[in-house]
Amino acid sequence: MDHLLLDKKDHIATITFNRPQQRNAYTPQMAVKLTQYLRDCDRDPEVRVVIITGAGDAFCVGLDMNDVRQRGEQGSTAAAEDKLPGHPTQRVLRTYPFQICKPVICAINGAAGGFGAAYPLTCDIRLAAEDAAIAFSFVKWGLVPEMGATWTLPRLIGVEKTSDLLLTGRKVSGTEAAEMGLVLRAVPRDQLQDAARELAAQIAEGSSPSAVSVVKRMTWGRLMDEGELYRAIYEDDDAIAWAIHGPDAAEGNEAFFAKRPAQWVKVDPDALPRFGRRNANPFGQGA
Repeated sequence: MDHLLLDKKDHIATITFNRPQQRNAYTPQMAVKLTQYLRDCDRDPEVRVVIITGAGDAFCVGLDMNDVRQRGEQGSTAAAEDKLPGHPTQRVLRTYPFQICKPVICAINGAAGGFGAAYPLTCDIRLAAEDAAIAFSFVKWGLVPEMGATWTLPRLIGVEKTSDLLLTGRKVSGTEAAEMGLVLRAVPRDQLQDAARELAAQIAEGSSPSAVSVVKRMTWGRLMDEGELYRAIYEDDDAIAWAIHGPDAAEGNEAFFAKRPAQWVKVDPDALPRFGRRNANPFGQGA
């Protein structure tokens, strides 16, 4: 089975995470294919809008932890992924929907956790099934958010709501996500794909493709504030590497598979990475 599908019709390309039995858990192989598909859509003059969604009852529940566990036993996760031909790291920015010229609509059709919750933030428009379950569950694994989520979320929903979602890792329904501004709107699950295609068709059929591309570049370009989003993504790399190799990530993983509460280590403030404009080195000394 192809774990990622690409369909093009009526100037609309649909990319579908296609591991329904694993609830579309994300793997490095899928990252490679997703990058290829986004580049293909960007270069195809017949494609004017891209939709990203999931097969079955989930959008994407995050990284495939069984896959991570198996690769972790063979060495570091990053090292294992880097051995895959064409594997995109966090810094291959073409992986991100905001980098392509075509508008990207994310149709969150069900459970979206971790990576599956963060990735839609890089899309231009998000729709969700009313009963979708969205969770930025990184902290429950002893990990930290990726995809620049700590940069994009406060700009979408504010600092307080961002803190609620990121610090608790709690689930929100598609309906609640719409109420807080995380998604544009929530619709009944059986109407989601039609709603996404209807919105995509409005853009593809009624708007100038070149004007749409320029407007998208203007919107994201000015929002990025001269590279701040890129900087956030680069810092994510460092923070994720710090978390993955720390004791809490190992404990969170073991606790999950053992189905027991995690026993977290005590916090040592001096051992934590630092971030911010005033500190060029995220791991340097000082504020």
